[in-house]
Amino acid sequence: MAEERVVVADLVWEPLAVPLHTPFAIFRETTERTMNFWVRVRLSDGTEGWGEAAPSPALMGETTATTEAALQAARHHLIGQPARWRPLTQFLAETLSASRTARAAIEVALLDALAKRHGVPLWQWLGGATDVLETDVTIPILPLDQAKTFAAEFAAKGFRKFKLKLAGEPTEDEARIVGVHETVPPASLQLDANQAYTPTGAWQLLRRLEQRGIIPTLFEQPVPKDDWDGMRWLKERSFVPICADEMVMTAADALRVAKEGIAHAINIKLAKSGIAESLRIAAIAQAAHLQLMMGAMVETELGLTAAAHLAAGLGGFAFVDLDTHLFLAHSPFLAGFDQSGALLRLRQAAGLDVRLASNSDPNCLGSSLVRT
Repeated sequence: MAEERVVVADLVWEPLAVPLHTPFAIFRETTERTMNFWVRVRLSDGTEGWGEAAPSPALMGETTATTEAALQAARHHLIGQPARWRPLTQFLAETLSASRTARAAIEVALLDALAKRHGVPLWQWLGGATDVLETDVTIPILPLDQAKTFAAEFAAKGFRKFKLKLAGEPTEDEARIVGVHETVPPASLQLDANQAYTPTGAWQLLRRLEQRGIIPTLFEQPVPKDDWDGMRWLKERSFVPICADEMVMTAADALRVAKEGIAHAINIKLAKSGIAESLRIAAIAQAAHLQLMMGAMVETELGLTAAAHLAAGLGGFAFVDLDTHLFLAHSPFLAGFDQSGALLRLRQAAGLDVRLASNSDPNCLGSSLVRT
């Protein structure tokens, strides 16, 4: 079949509700079960690609209801459209402005299908810079003793980088940071406040840690996402690299960060930006000599594999945070990478190479599969 005649034949989805064995608690949001969607695009030649939509009410203002509404609208617009991912991405951005995570999932699914058609791993399609990534592991907001136990267990598995979620309570946060540092002293520590601090509060926390001889490798989104002046104030004074996350959704946001000197680094997430926009954000960051981080929402192996393919394809990511599959009690998916401790190795198979597990729990998948 000629390339220009391949069209989108169908778009289907179903709820993806996977329980977590450890609640993923961050500032103002705790996830005990994913409330995501498994999104599938089928092309007219029968090739199928997968993506994952992961709405976050607290971080992105998107819910399962708004995401499913966007998927419904997208299905109406997409069927019959030529299967060319950049034009379709632009088309979705213009017609579905309300849901970034739905658009991102569709874009990933389309790229997965196209890469499969050409017999190419998606990480090679996107540049092929490397096939190995080292991820950190996130320590959610936990009581002190549990946080220390969590860190010790993952250090024993070979993890060398730990990201601590902060609650915005300076005394409690400092105690957990110190406790984890003492538990895994050779490890590097990153902080992620998810907007929990004021600029001065974040600065005071860093100074107290410095007095204890603790210098984190990164401080992610310490202040509210609309406090650009506060972020810049902190960045200009901080001896720890400051990373923008929730305040960077688009390439225009990244350009503002670069032009105004808002942060030292930018966290790219597919659920926020999709692949095409993430490529533009990465190009701006690299041109401005900003460090890059690849992150994710609370996603299964499906969403994390897509992020890993982008990070490996582009290369140059100083920080990789692709670990939420480690919190799942069970999952219907097998990742499109092989994992040994903290190392993720992308395979040579076409597309994402994510598969259904042979022992998939049907309770993870909802019954509202949309069909023609």
